[in-house]
Amino acid sequence: MPDHSLPSAAPGRRLSLFWILQLGGWGLFGAGMFVAGLSVFPLFEDTCLKSSLTLCGFAASLLLRFLYRAEAKLRVPIAAQAAIPIPASFGAAAVWMAVHHVAIAAILGGGKRHGFHLDWKGFPDFTNTIYYFFVLLAWSVLYYGVQAGLDLSAERERLRKSEALGREARLHALQLQLSPHFLFNGLNAISTLVHDGRNAEANRMLSRLSDFLRATLDRPTTMEVLLDEEIELARRYLEIEQIRFGDRLRLDILVPSETRRALVPPLILQPIVENAVRHGILPREGGGTLSIRAAHSDGWLTLGVSDDGPGLPERAVPAGVGLANTRARLAELYGGLAELSFAAVATGGLAVSIRIPFRTAVSGAA
Repeated sequence: MPDHSLPSAAPGRRLSLFWILQLGGWGLFGAGMFVAGLSVFPLFEDTCLKSSLTLCGFAASLLLRFLYRAEAKLRVPIAAQAAIPIPASFGAAAVWMAVHHVAIAAILGGGKRHGFHLDWKGFPDFTNTIYYFFVLLAWSVLYYGVQAGLDLSAERERLRKSEALGREARLHALQLQLSPHFLFNGLNAISTLVHDGRNAEANRMLSRLSDFLRATLDRPTTMEVLLDEEIELARRYLEIEQIRFGDRLRLDILVPSETRRALVPPLILQPIVENAVRHGILPREGGGTLSIRAAHSDGWLTLGVSDDGPGLPERAVPAGVGLANTRARLAELYGGLAELSFAAVATGGLAVSIRIPFRTAVSGAA
C-alpha cells in the first residue's frame, strides 16, 4: 500500500488530480445510475433517488479518504493496510445506505415503491449495502492505485534530483576540500617538512594527499555507498590534517562492525568533519578531539560527529553551503524520514547528528 507521508514534488498536483477524478468518477456513476433508473422509476423519483444515492456515495468516499490518510500518518503496517479497506468499505456502505434511506424518506415520503423502501423501515438494507460495498471497495482500490502511481512518480523524481545533488556534492567536495586554499596549505606543509629535513613525514603527507584525491575522483556515480567507505574517506582526510597539525588534532572513531555495511549518501560526512576541524579544533591553541560515532537501533542508523571546541554562540545555527547541501540531499533521498540535528556538548563543543533508515546493500537491493 502507498505511504502517503512521502512528500510529493508537487502536492498541489496530487490534490488537483484527486478532485478531478473524484468529481468526474462520481459524476459518471450518477449519470449511469440515472439512465438505468429511467426504465424503472418516473423521472422525478429517479432524479431524487439517483441524486441522493450519488451524493451520499460521494460523501462516503470522502469518509474513506479521511480514514486512509489518517492510517498513512500512523504508519500502519503493510499487512494491516491491505486489510483495512474491506471492513472500512463495508462500514461506509452501511452508512451510505442509512443516510440515503433517510434522505429519500424525507423527500418522497414513506412507503415502498418498485421494490425499494423509501423510509427508515427499509433499513438495514443488507442487499444494497453489500452491492455498494463493492462499489466503495473498487473506489478504494482505485484510490490506492492512483496514490501508488503518484508516489512512484515522486520517488523517481526524488531519485533523479538526488543523483544530480550527488554529482554536485562531489564537485563541491573538490571545491571545498581540494580548493586552492586547501591544496596550498597541504603543499606548503609538505614544503616545510622537507625544509626541516622531515622527509619521511613529507612523503607520508604527499601520499595521503594523493590517496584522498584518488579516492574522491574514482568514486562511482551512485546515490548510496557503504558507510565503511565513507569512514575510510573521512579517515584519509583527517590523516592529512593530523600530519599538518600533529597532536593538536586527536581522533576518536567508533563505528561498530554491524553498521559498516549500512548504505549512506556519498560524501555525507565530509563537510561535517571539515567544519568540525576548521571551527571546532583548530581555533584552540591546544587543539582538541574530533569524534565520529555510528549506531544502529530499531531500524535506524545514527551518525554523529562531535568536537570539544568552543561550540556555537547561544541560539546560533550552523550554516554553510556544505551543510545546506547535506540537508537537501537527505530530504531528497529519504523524505521526512531523515534528520540532521545540532546540539551543544556538555563539556564544550558541538555535536552533529544524522539519522536515516538503516538499510544494507542486500536489503536495499531487495
